[in-house]
Amino acid sequence: MKTLLIYDDPVPLNRDQHRQLRLAPAPGLFGFARGTNSVLIAGAELPLAALDFPCVFITTDGGHSLAALVGLRDHENLFVQADGSWARGAYLPAFFRRYPFVLSEAGGDPTLTVCIDRGCAGLNTEKGEALFDAEGRETPWLEEIKRFLVGFRQEMRVSRDFANHLAALGLLQDGAIEYSRDGQSAALRGFKTVSEARLRALDGATLSDLATRGWLGWIYAHLLSINQVQRLALRLDERRALDEAEREAAPAMH
Repeated sequence: MKTLLIYDDPVPLNRDQHRQLRLAPAPGLFGFARGTNSVLIAGAELPLAALDFPCVFITTDGGHSLAALVGLRDHENLFVQADGSWARGAYLPAFFRRYPFVLSEAGGDPTLTVCIDRGCAGLNTEKGEALFDAEGRETPWLEEIKRFLVGFRQEMRVSRDFANHLAALGLLQDGAIEYSRDGQSAALRGFKTVSEARLRALDGATLSDLATRGWLGWIYAHLLSINQVQRLALRLDERRALDEAEREAAPAMH
């Protein structure tokens, strides 16, 4: 499992080159996320993300991070509908909400640069939200986007600290989530989950510290989220039924 890159052509946002750019809602708005079956999430998203997705721990360059499983098959996001819309009523992870913007570090330069995906279908020069005003100043809308990007980056740093702390406490174990599909048993692997037995064995001071940081609630949200795998399996069954119906209907259209 891995979160695929969702940016086709990210470039640094430039007030001169991009002064005329606007961003308008486009058909198939979340089509960019169609080909990924997992997405990185921040710990602060767990209370809502856990209502829709199994949320697990994965190994990254920074140690450990959190990810939400949005599909059961490679390169398939079960929450992106045929028309590119996001599943109605389902939580939309911040990783996807920030698109087509992203913060980037250039080489060893610690300065953060706002980048935009030139491949985004909603970019144009006529309608939608303006990025810059006539004088080249950032619009209040773009300033709000930047605040969101910085806030998400900070939340992701806290999330990595959370995951790495649990790993240091020895709470993370190789995970396997079992579910039923078409009456057959199947299992997901390749990630880590919290061991409830090890969690219960922690001393009071350690548990108190986790609670004080707000992390104990995140742990239980993660544990509860594992049960959402069966809902994913139901989504997959529905997707396969729709695909089959379309294949059967195709000859009748000729």
